[in-house]
Amino acid sequence: MVGGRAQLLEALVLASPDAVVVVGDSGRIEMASPAVAALFGYRPEELVGQDVEVLVPEGLRDLHRRHRRSYKARPQARPMGSGLALEGRRKDGTVFPLDVSLAPVAVGGSRLVGAFVRDATERRRGEDLLRYANEISQGLLAGQPTLDCLALAARRGRQLAGAAAAWVAAPGRSGALEVAAADGQAPCPPGHALAGDSPEARALARGLPVLAGDPGAEEGRGLGPALYLPMTRDDGPVGVLAVARGPGAAGFDPAVARALETFASAASIVFSLARARQELERLRLVSEQERIARDLHDTVIQRLFAVGMSLQGLLKLADGPVAERLDAAVEAIDEVIREIRETIFELNQPADAGVRHQLAEVAAEAAGQLGFRPRLAFRGPVEAALPAEALPHLVAVAREALANVARHAGASAAEVVVSADDGHVTLEVADDGKGIGQGPFAGHGLANMGQRAATLGGSLRVAPRRPAGTLVSWRVPAAGRRRGPAGG
Repeated sequence: MVGGRAQLLEALVLASPDAVVVVGDSGRIEMASPAVAALFGYRPEELVGQDVEVLVPEGLRDLHRRHRRSYKARPQARPMGSGLALEGRRKDGTVFPLDVSLAPVAVGGSRLVGAFVRDATERRRGEDLLRYANEISQGLLAGQPTLDCLALAARRGRQLAGAAAAWVAAPGRSGALEVAAADGQAPCPPGHALAGDSPEARALARGLPVLAGDPGAEEGRGLGPALYLPMTRDDGPVGVLAVARGPGAAGFDPAVARALETFASAASIVFSLARARQELERLRLVSEQERIARDLHDTVIQRLFAVGMSLQGLLKLADGPVAERLDAAVEAIDEVIREIRETIFELNQPADAGVRHQLAEVAAEAAGQLGFRPRLAFRGPVEAALPAEALPHLVAVAREALANVARHAGASAAEVVVSADDGHVTLEVADDGKGIGQGPFAGHGLANMGQRAATLGGSLRVAPRRPAGTLVSWRVPAAGRRRGPAGG
């Protein structure tokens, strides 16, 4: 029966899916199961008689010998290196993570140790994936900037894949796909615009991974095999995580690809939280604007109105220069009240309202040419009054008029005023420069502005401004008004 048990145990060892290595007191291998061939690349008979450290990475062999001597003093069945990231070395020199369980046995008066060895690559990869996803989530919750979190996603994706480079692509402000973050030997820096037929664009459009066998040859990116993975939320892909290995490297096996696909989906939380942050900031800004508007209306305007009424009462008791100054003060207060009301109207509009937002950008662009920023003002419900088809024309006219001021007028100040009243929307661009007599608006620009007005049933007027400068007045019917040819 004893012999039968020995044969049974030997049969179990030989059939074990884990590699079994039996090591003697001296540290030499006494027996190895057939599974060592798949795990380490050695035939079992090749290992018998060799030091067990042949299966340990070279830099860790001295440490392993010390641990082996320590275990020899107090042998017990237990996992090896609990809490440590153990590594093994294959016959071809490659290093891989492994798990080892130790079992001391005594056979024929000799003390032996059985080591049951298993490849830990998949387990470690799963742990890394979970840890990296948690790391990104914690960074977002701690308030780290979105770009920093995307850079972390690229770095962890590269590490998870064992790749040379990784980058994240996402639609930019213009809507075009561009690199948002990169790590390692990425072929494109952050901010780089990607072509519409790039593998990143294909992965984003399809919502499916794209595998490139050799981008170095196919796309001139100087890299080896690459994998482009959509970063997906419930409503579809919002970005792409790309990972690439070096030239001539092996491709991505299915297990790595699956892990990367899961990580890319988990990392898409960056985009979700970024959008939530933007919405919260927008709501905070709207709330603050509403508060300011209420304060201006309920407090400031009422006080100014009371001061104006008091001054008007004093006008009855004054004459001569004093009366003139009081009258001017009343007019100034009325103007301030009008401006405050216009400010209140602006505060109650969305931050990116069409005409206001676009003209603000035009004024900012013109500042570089003019040497100063033109004043921008709106009077009345411009957004409601301006027809949708008139918006691009109005913006183009404002841009052309300011460009002419910059090129020809020699002005030190300019203003752009859009007003809505009497069934029309009027754009006025005024400057204090040389005046129309010197032709600041000559050429095709004036004709183009007039044609845009005529197309909408409006008109254009260019006139001298007193005491100096030029006034361009571009006027079109408001929304809902019947329009015909200019002058008709």
